[in-house]
Amino acid sequence: MKRESVGWGIILILVGLGFLANQLFPGLFAGFAWPWLLVALGGIFVVMSLVTRTGGTMVPGVILLGVGGILLYQTRTGNWESWAYLWPLMPGLAGLGLFLGSFLDREMRPARMVGLIMLVAGLLLLAVFGGLFGLTPEILRFWPVLLIVIGAVIFLRAMRPKSE
Repeated sequence: MKRESVGWGIILILVGLGFLANQLFPGLFAGFAWPWLLVALGGIFVVMSLVTRTGGTMVPGVILLGVGGILLYQTRTGNWESWAYLWPLMPGLAGLGLFLGSFLDREMRPARMVGLIMLVAGLLLLAVFGGLFGLTPEILRFWPVLLIVIGAVIFLRAMRPKSE
């Protein structure tokens, strides 16, 4: 069984179901916003990465999902000024993609710590620029998530059996 073919088969089935639903129920996607295209494309990359166990495909998938989510938020709320403090999420999203991809692909394991550093740096920059340019202090109550992520990585590394 070729995993790549299985992945493309699943993606084509899902896209076909979406188009069929649009044909059968014409008003179904009436509230459709263009950032959903980025979210869908990111989802395709993530699904392909999971099915084929190709970690490198996870990076553009996570970036597209994140950018699509940000743009979806901005189109729904009209809060385009939020880009002044949301841009640090870009290296953070790339880092998250590297981090997640390293669990799928053995060749990407050396990038795991780099990805984690990029993710944490992006979140810290978000907090700094958010504080300067209008992010409400309410979001800072979620800072313990950083501790949880760092602790989980340390725990998983400690639990991993030594292969060398």
